[in-house]
Amino acid sequence: MPAQSKDYSFAHYLNRQSHYKPINYKSMKKIYTFCLLAFVAIGMQAQVTLVKDINPGTGNSSPGEIFVFGDHFYFKADDANDAVDHGSELWKSDGTTSGTVLVKDIRVGSSNSGPFDFFILNNELFFTANDGSASPWKTDGTESGTIKVTTGPTILAPVIIDGLVYYKHTNTIDGIANDLWQFDGVTQSAVTDAGTTEENIFAFVAFQNKIFLYANTVADDATTGNELYVYDPNTDLFSLVKDINPGSSDASISNFMVMGDKLYFEALSGLWETDGTDAGTKAVDAASALGGVTNVYAWNDKLFFEGDDGTNGDQLYVYDPVAGTTTNISNISGANSNHDPSDYCPYDGYLYYRGEDADDTDGNLFRTNGTSIEQLDNVVKDIDDIVVLNNKLYFEGEDASGTETTGNELFMLDPTTIPTAIGDEVKEMNISVYPNPSYGTINIKGLESAQATYSIYNLTGQCVAKGIVTNEQISFMQKGLYVLQINDGAQKTVSKITVK
Repeated sequence: MPAQSKDYSFAHYLNRQSHYKPINYKSMKKIYTFCLLAFVAIGMQAQVTLVKDINPGTGNSSPGEIFVFGDHFYFKADDANDAVDHGSELWKSDGTTSGTVLVKDIRVGSSNSGPFDFFILNNELFFTANDGSASPWKTDGTESGTIKVTTGPTILAPVIIDGLVYYKHTNTIDGIANDLWQFDGVTQSAVTDAGTTEENIFAFVAFQNKIFLYANTVADDATTGNELYVYDPNTDLFSLVKDINPGSSDASISNFMVMGDKLYFEALSGLWETDGTDAGTKAVDAASALGGVTNVYAWNDKLFFEGDDGTNGDQLYVYDPVAGTTTNISNISGANSNHDPSDYCPYDGYLYYRGEDADDTDGNLFRTNGTSIEQLDNVVKDIDDIVVLNNKLYFEGEDASGTETTGNELFMLDPTTIPTAIGDEVKEMNISVYPNPSYGTINIKGLESAQATYSIYNLTGQCVAKGIVTNEQISFMQKGLYVLQINDGAQKTVSKITVK
């Protein structure tokens, strides 16, 4: 069933503020700032547009694993309802409708090859795909240049050090699964292990030219459990960094993220750090009150992550290691109290991401400057896999307007369409509004059209006057505080006005 249309009127935003007392002239001043910002949020949205309906109709093409390489991004998508059903296969896009094309039907017919875990090695693009068995492939963006590299095992979660790809091999060899392998672009082999025991690995990351792992050794599992280990390619040795959860219990490590000279990660549901030593592996004091740590990302020398303080739901937090502070910068509350940030992508002074608003769990497009957040769109939901190509953002999403004709498809945001934030007065554009306060006559200067329109809203969201600006003036005699919107075709501005 199509999603129900939502009420994004100015009145809707005001009516949600049920804790406010009935409005009188004095209380108007107290809530004015909220009203203006709410009006701006609903009246000036960024333009998120559909790139291509790969699976025509309301079906999902589910573009995923989006990965930028050269002047295109590559991804998997399923064109099941098109003239020919290729299944979930390898696609590429230059960001245009005509330039979004199938590269190759790797598993011929409607079955899925499901390309995933793309990585770049020696200036070539590699990935894993299943043409009947999962193996490494590479592509130059053409059908003929998309070829199987080896018949070896799946390359899972690859990390690269000194021209070698390290990955987890899930097949059981010598009675052991999930051991560490390497790939040089041609051949695959288990890493040399100079130790006396086998390792069973889970999450891992490259740090200090070594591989740090959430793992166990078969010999020590009964006494140590799954803990923080390190593999040094120079010595071919695995060693325990720290038994975070002492004894045979597991540390439950995930979300590795390198920032500066530290490696951060989630352990025992909290935020931890390590400098690679036992003594330097410890819980982050500034985040000690938070649990549910996940979706960790480093940007601008700060760590952004989802956390839960036990009261306010899953919010976006930022940890500043220099200041030694952790701050909640989302503060979402309402019918939905979980912000659930994920799928981060930095661009031009902002960190873009998928997040939930106070109304629902749709998962829309947000961004942060590091201290506050903005919701950029409330129509396209289920945001995933955000990337930047040619100064535009691309991602998977679904039109949730209530009249949608596509399912989960490929969408785009041009950041230049994001309106400039508006403060108390209109100063960033050519329009000026004066005097303010006024006594019934409002002068408007800087208009670029003789047919500029205006709308005046009271603080309950009701439009109390509208019309065409005549002789650069608006006559309005009702005393009080209001929100004035002006649109001359080239500029759409909002400001507060006071009429005495």
